[in-house]
Amino acid sequence: MNGSGSLRDSEPIFRAVLESGGTFTLKPRGNSMRPTIIPGRDGVSIVRLEGQALLYDILLYKRQDGSFVLHRVAAIEKDGTYTMCGDYQVVLERGVRQEDVVGVVNAIHRPDGDLVRGTREFLAPARRRARNRPLRCVRFYAGKLWQKLFR
Repeated sequence: MNGSGSLRDSEPIFRAVLESGGTFTLKPRGNSMRPTIIPGRDGVSIVRLEGQALLYDILLYKRQDGSFVLHRVAAIEKDGTYTMCGDYQVVLERGVRQEDVVGVVNAIHRPDGDLVRGTREFLAPARRRARNRPLRCVRFYAGKLWQKLFR
């Protein structure tokens, strides 16, 4: 999910909702979390993150440029920062700090039913995507090379 004007504009509201223990739901835009979250179809419920995130959690965080991003925890580093990656991406984003995290996805709302954080249904695709990341890298860079050779 890329930072959007509407999300930036409503930041004080959703931060207040999270601080009071509430939940807010949004419909992510962008393709970075495909096939787990399909833009225009799926919604996500976000709650305040209590303590440290877990491996494979999906976090909403704010980058230094002010954009909001919804990506998965690919690793938790020794210094406590997170390495993040979208399910449809190959490049890791390192150094996401705890104070950058706005909240954690508690549920993914799909037409065929909800996926709830911590359940097998929520974690199985994450583990599969993590195992297949090296193959996505090979496919991605092979495709780039193919485009350069045959332009």
